[in-house]
Amino acid sequence: MRASYQWLKEFVDINEDPRQVGTRLTQVGLALEGLETGAGDSIFDLDVATNRPDCLSHLGIAREVSAIYGSELRKPKFELREKTKESKSVFSISIADPDLCGRYCGRYIAGVKIGPSPDWLKARLEALGQRSINNVADATNYVMLELGQPLHAFDADTLEGHQIIVRRAELDETLTTLDGVERRLDPSTLLIADANRGVAIAGVMGGAETEISSGTTNVLLESANFDPLSIRKTSRAVGLTTEASYRFERGCDVEMARYACDRAAALIQQLAGGEIYHGVIDVYPRERKPIALGLRGGRIEGFLGAPVEDAIVERIFKSLGFKIERASDCWTIEAPSHRVDIGCEEDLLEEIARHHGYDKFPLTLPSWKGFGAALPREAEERRLRNILSSLGYTEICTYSFSDEQMERRFRPDIAPVKLQNPMSEDESVLRTSLVPGMIETIRWNQNRGNRDLRLYELSKVYGPHGERRALILGAAGALHAPSVHETERKFGFYDLKGDVEEILTAFDGRTETDTYGLPNYYHRGRVARFGDLALFGELHPEFTEAFKIRHRVYAAEIDVDRLLGVESRKQVQPICRFPAVRRDFSLLLEKGTQYGAVHRMILEAGIPELVRVEPFDRMEAGPFPEKKYSLSISVIYQSTERTLTDAEVESFDQKVLQLLEQRLGAQLRR
Repeated sequence: MRASYQWLKEFVDINEDPRQVGTRLTQVGLALEGLETGAGDSIFDLDVATNRPDCLSHLGIAREVSAIYGSELRKPKFELREKTKESKSVFSISIADPDLCGRYCGRYIAGVKIGPSPDWLKARLEALGQRSINNVADATNYVMLELGQPLHAFDADTLEGHQIIVRRAELDETLTTLDGVERRLDPSTLLIADANRGVAIAGVMGGAETEISSGTTNVLLESANFDPLSIRKTSRAVGLTTEASYRFERGCDVEMARYACDRAAALIQQLAGGEIYHGVIDVYPRERKPIALGLRGGRIEGFLGAPVEDAIVERIFKSLGFKIERASDCWTIEAPSHRVDIGCEEDLLEEIARHHGYDKFPLTLPSWKGFGAALPREAEERRLRNILSSLGYTEICTYSFSDEQMERRFRPDIAPVKLQNPMSEDESVLRTSLVPGMIETIRWNQNRGNRDLRLYELSKVYGPHGERRALILGAAGALHAPSVHETERKFGFYDLKGDVEEILTAFDGRTETDTYGLPNYYHRGRVARFGDLALFGELHPEFTEAFKIRHRVYAAEIDVDRLLGVESRKQVQPICRFPAVRRDFSLLLEKGTQYGAVHRMILEAGIPELVRVEPFDRMEAGPFPEKKYSLSISVIYQSTERTLTDAEVESFDQKVLQLLEQRLGAQLRR
């Protein structure tokens, strides 16, 4: 916001130089970003917070200055000379959508003479970055800079039906704005229209067909109040940001609309002549209800850290335009209409801190109230991260926003949650899977020369029924780079399987693989799962090539909520003092018979002394039929009560071999 030092002095007495005034304004939250001096004036460049639209005018800044110096605030003085003929007898105004337009004021001025503005007005506007247009348009811009209320002047004779209707645009309705661009509108756009067509985009820019020109003699002056969110969306949609939209989308003072309309009409009459018809056409469907808040005296010291005298508190609020009444140990404070940012007691306390001075409050820390508490499962997640780091994986963090088409490709069974206000089309939904983000990260690294990767991400995925924690491992390239000591070895399926087993074993998860319910983005024959805890394997080339990756990529998906929720089955047992007996068998099995089936059959023998079964050799061809293969296993027996006899061990062997022969057709290789 650019503001003139000399203009501010018309509202409030200032006895300090511009540099000192800029410092004072910075201390109350209006940071001075620049100060230009010349031509008998100084121009402040102030950084005004988005929640302080009341300071987007000279009157608003002067109000802050009056509170700083304790000086009286003077409003602009003007003389409004009206004729007896009523404005409403010439024009009518109606609001079809009061949710988007809270108030619309209009004045009719007949017989104006359009021409250039006087030098003083041109100089003041140009010093503040405004281009002089003509006396009527300049008058509306001047009042906007003075009072913070945007206005617009129509050539009244171009408005069909002598009426103004505030409505939403119709589907694909078009309007050529003052900059000469035809803009296509949608039904979310608020439009100012006459009896037959749109004449202005509400709060943003007027239309070219009804602009003030050299031939204009009659003017309809608009001063309105619009919904900030509606103006913000419209401004973005049509690609227009104006001084008016800048103010409206932050929130204007609804009670200022009528006063600004009178002020602008008087200035137009002063600059361009004409007759002001009697009365303002004021359509105000839902009058503003004052906001009254309570402020407790004891809360000041508790919140700010030091007490403030009652007289200082009352002076601050009165100078800022608040109404304040004392009742016992608290105040009832009514916020003025221009302070749209005031909504709770903390907002009132901030006003005290700003104008009493932040430097007057001691630098103290809040009182200590004990240790913080870790989030649920925080200890388990830290342990999980430590395990992953020890396995050689590096953590990554990717965005939760994703492309809907990509998410549906990887998880067609889940409807992604759509964002109401996405930043871009390719970030319009919340992710349902961590796989696309992992592939994209691998692609990004490999394109920059980082080809040997082992990565993980522990984060959230989302669905229609809420969010859940998930873990993904991703790997590509070499497990060991080539060196003088060893040749290169690529990362493979069994490396990933071993890492997943390490994680599941650490948390007592089941580590028996199966192949049911495998998604199609994994390579068939190179994928497996550990029950409902983990899914792992090589990603299918059809999916990785879509990311322009032509190397093998491995991934593992682990359900963290299930993994960390597994009840521990670990028990501490003493080392057995009786010897174990190991028996080795070389079995001939039909090709296609998996070791898992052999392992289950041996366990089903129900031998209490059986403590471990381990495979140690496999032969696909040899001195046996082609349809068979040889699997060598070790079976270990041990009793915690006594040393096993040869007869007992022999009976165990016979029971195991008999069961394998009956169920799997296994034979001992001779």
